[in-house]
Amino acid sequence: MIPHHFQAEKKESGGGWIQNELEILKQQNLYRQFRVLENIKITHATIDGRQIILFCGNDYLGLSQHPKLIQAAQKAAQEYGIGTGSARLISGTTRVHVNLENRIAQFLGKEKALLFSSGYLANLGALTALVQKDDLVLLDKLSHASLIDAAQSSKGKLRVFPHGNLDYLEKILKGASEKRKWIVTDSIFSMDGDLAQLDRLVELKNRYDTYLILDEAHGTGVFGKNGKGVSEYFNLMDEVDVHIGTLSKAAGSFGGFVAGQAELIDYLINHARSFIFETALPPAVCAAAACGLEMIESEPELRARLWRNVRLLRSELTKAGAPLLAGDSPIVPMILGDEKKTLDTARFFLEKGFLIPAVRYPTVPKGKARLRITVSAAHQENDIHQLMNVVKTLGS
Repeated sequence: MIPHHFQAEKKESGGGWIQNELEILKQQNLYRQFRVLENIKITHATIDGRQIILFCGNDYLGLSQHPKLIQAAQKAAQEYGIGTGSARLISGTTRVHVNLENRIAQFLGKEKALLFSSGYLANLGALTALVQKDDLVLLDKLSHASLIDAAQSSKGKLRVFPHGNLDYLEKILKGASEKRKWIVTDSIFSMDGDLAQLDRLVELKNRYDTYLILDEAHGTGVFGKNGKGVSEYFNLMDEVDVHIGTLSKAAGSFGGFVAGQAELIDYLINHARSFIFETALPPAVCAAAACGLEMIESEPELRARLWRNVRLLRSELTKAGAPLLAGDSPIVPMILGDEKKTLDTARFFLEKGFLIPAVRYPTVPKGKARLRITVSAAHQENDIHQLMNVVKTLGS
């Protein structure tokens, strides 16, 4: 049922402001809607009865449908049921939750970890709990929306520095009078696919006595000798004060976490509202996530296969003259600029049997619309070669 004030405005304005806004989005090629997938097999699915190859997910190691994760989830579901029905601090904490938190802490070499019901809520909970009224938050401009929302919702003063411009960041730090300062960044930027300059960020953090909050959402399981993330890749894990991650990408399950010193986690348990007031993750999801982390550690071939695919895809796209952003990650953006052109190209790929999303404003800046190609360890070389056959027809 439409709320009364919406109905009244629709009668008065001949369409209503909501409908008008939707029409504007359509005219600007910024309108979004669902696409229903069926028969999903990690990198393949059917859409409207047609077989499609997916180059769009974040299941980097192909673990979301792995038999070991499914078996772990089934076992936990049989013992604990489907939902938890409670927040963690009431009756929503089970042995499975505690085991997963211990597993995350052990995996990252941290004293303690805390689960959140999503990576978004982990970012929101950490920043709004930690940042106080007289603090300064320094945020990379291309940080994920969850970090932006969290920083804006915190009590501190927010300064945004241009993406990767650490000279600009240092100028802010030099002039900052706030007692407590927080540098906040992704480790892998989800739309550009590039890495944070973590070595230099750590240098600035130490020189100007700041804290470093790092979101390893796209780094966990992908980077580093043992898959611990970009902080391991740079050999700087001990320099990260607040290590945030997700279990919904390379780990193949769902949920978010914060890891660090024991006192940090105890503080968040008592102050992070998106933890305190959120229903706990289902035990089945936690059991699958723990299994995913175990496979990240024990099966490095998964990561090796992913990187073979990343390098093959990027090499072939470069040879074909595709307008790529520089980078070295499973996120490979093809910049087309114009929103309509990007939408038309995405539709063209879909007609040819490939789902690659058109990413537009406000997810990326205006005029920077792109196709966001992502690759998984589960892709076969032939999947990439088939995609390239279509890419080579774009300019013809």
